[in-house]
Amino acid sequence: MTVGKAIWIAIPTFRRPVELRHLLDSLAKQIQRHDVMLLVADNDGTAQEGAAVVQALRDAGYPLPLTLLPVPQSGLCAVRNAICATAMADPAMRFIAMIDDDEWPQPGWLDALLSCQERVGADVVAGPVDCHFQGQPPRWARETLIFRPEQRAWGATGMLWASNNLLVSRKALTMVERPWFDPRFNHSGGEDLDFLVRLHAASARFGWAPDARVNEWVPPDRARLSWVLKRMWRIGFTETLARRKQRPGVAGRARLLARTIAILTARTVGLAALLLPGARRVDIAGQWVKCWGRLYALSGGAHSHYGAL
Repeated sequence: MTVGKAIWIAIPTFRRPVELRHLLDSLAKQIQRHDVMLLVADNDGTAQEGAAVVQALRDAGYPLPLTLLPVPQSGLCAVRNAICATAMADPAMRFIAMIDDDEWPQPGWLDALLSCQERVGADVVAGPVDCHFQGQPPRWARETLIFRPEQRAWGATGMLWASNNLLVSRKALTMVERPWFDPRFNHSGGEDLDFLVRLHAASARFGWAPDARVNEWVPPDRARLSWVLKRMWRIGFTETLARRKQRPGVAGRARLLARTIAILTARTVGLAALLLPGARRVDIAGQWVKCWGRLYALSGGAHSHYGAL
């Protein structure tokens, strides 16, 4: 284990050796700092393809400090908690930069995150994700909400939503109780939203760095209407799971149910817009499907997607 580095770039990986290699090659070309180390957490206890990539790069003289963390316990929360625990065990660690194994940074990514953190005094900083389609996607795919990068003004910001391009300070990790990522979300997703919701409730300061951009691969099977609608359903489901946790009891559930029914009613009426020329039909349908995901979560339904989406 390499210790004594202030900035840890953490990469959870699961059976994406080609994408992981591309990410690590990109980081090697971009990162010139001497206070950075990379931590690859391989969540595949059988084939261990991520571990093989790390070993091959080490043998080839990879220029950055590169540590492998095997995490045999499967699940999103298991691997993210292992990353945080390992990083927190090093007293020199000040920041964890989280990036997924199917992404790669654009030039200036890490410096933009760190600059925003310093100037804003943020506990957590996020940046946009640009989709990179493999193959020729249908026109609607480039326009639909699910594949459009989030746009915000630089600086202090409100609620953040995901961990696939996120700088988390050591201080932030001390602001919420362990486990940082609730195991109840281990196979459903939404663990990053729950983590950020808890940080927000703990008065953590959030920042947004528009120049801290990463690219994300979009394989052909994701540029399909069926996948997009399933993803919207899951977003509704996992968002509601996180909200239910923050609003426990019968009264909290009743408020969420009333709000969800009101939104579903509005979205159902809004389906008429599908007939209008120029309408963003996939977004309209997706928001309607998202409401059904919310209702399923409120009904007590369970859903596992890990390794499938």
